[in-house]
Amino acid sequence: MSRLKETEEDLRYATGFLKATLGIIGAWPIPPTSSLSTRISHRTKHVLVNFLFFLMIVPSLSYVFLKEKNNRMRLKLLAPTVNCSLQTFKYIVLLFQLKEIQTALDAIRQDWMNATEENRSIFLSKAKIGRGMVLMVAVTTYGGGICYRAILPFLRETIVTSENVTVRPLPCPGYFVFLDEQRSPNYEILFMLQVLSGFMSYTVIAGTCGFVAFLILHVCGMLKILANKMKRLEDTTNVNEASVQRQIKDIVDYQTKIKGFLETVKAITKYICLCEMLCGSCLICIVDYCILMEWENNNVVSIITYVAFQISFVFSVFILCYIGQLLINESDIVAETSYRMNWYRLPTWQARYMILIIAMSNHSMTLTAGKVFDVSLAVFSDVMKMSMGYFNLLRKVI
Repeated sequence: MSRLKETEEDLRYATGFLKATLGIIGAWPIPPTSSLSTRISHRTKHVLVNFLFFLMIVPSLSYVFLKEKNNRMRLKLLAPTVNCSLQTFKYIVLLFQLKEIQTALDAIRQDWMNATEENRSIFLSKAKIGRGMVLMVAVTTYGGGICYRAILPFLRETIVTSENVTVRPLPCPGYFVFLDEQRSPNYEILFMLQVLSGFMSYTVIAGTCGFVAFLILHVCGMLKILANKMKRLEDTTNVNEASVQRQIKDIVDYQTKIKGFLETVKAITKYICLCEMLCGSCLICIVDYCILMEWENNNVVSIITYVAFQISFVFSVFILCYIGQLLINESDIVAETSYRMNWYRLPTWQARYMILIIAMSNHSMTLTAGKVFDVSLAVFSDVMKMSMGYFNLLRKVI
């Protein structure tokens, strides 16, 4: 099998599920040479997804602030609206970054094309980790979402008004002003549109989380390759100066390449990570309060549904923090490798070249959330503590 075919096969494996997920919502870049019908289909997906999000957010907010008078119910109904608003913002960010995403994918493709067999195995092992993360996020997110949108409405108690009219529940109650949502086929259409809207929001969660993991894990693979290059340099003590200079140049160029690629990744992911950290803590807090409310009502099915939702929210935040920590760890390994090289045993003309490598390796590489803070497991702990603090505040105030 030729190198090109091997690379294409590896990339299909690494990005297959991710491409399918983001392709549903039109957030996967299409080639510039795509046909007119493909471009029209791509744009149509953007319009439909934004319409579904709009149909979910506006009526729900109108119902919460114009019709619902109970503060506890208002808070409960805000959970899906806040989640949909968060995913809408992330989706729009993705659409505005499609060119940068294509640039990053082209760089990854080139890295796989130029990789040796050893480096290819490193990239492939990181891709397997990213693929597993995407699958786990998708299972937890879609599992809780299907229960909430498609099953829970049928298990709620029907409401009969004083005029003996049965009120059929929607997945997310909304105020539609000029439209009677209880009449057929209005009810059935709105029900299906709200289910589709939820499906799209869960797709954004799985897609963005998986894509960030895919990019950062590729950087981790590059850092591991860099550490191997440094170790090989340490072993070349009996070669001529020209050969050592070529290895030094290769290491410095590769470090520069990694830093440039990471800057592209940060430009794509900074607002996604910031929203996930800040809004994720709010969602965890609100869902905790919903679980408490359903516990008081002894509603087992609703408790299970909200627990599934809570697992998906916590897991998506944890995944971002975990891959951020992996990046920090790989960067520290590179720095430690440069420090532990036996430069003092090298000839003077070789040892002086190590100054530049050590200086560049001393700069830690991190995933940042909107240039506000670095994403790591320590931040995940802070998010959970902040969520519990808000949860205790809600218990006392509402």
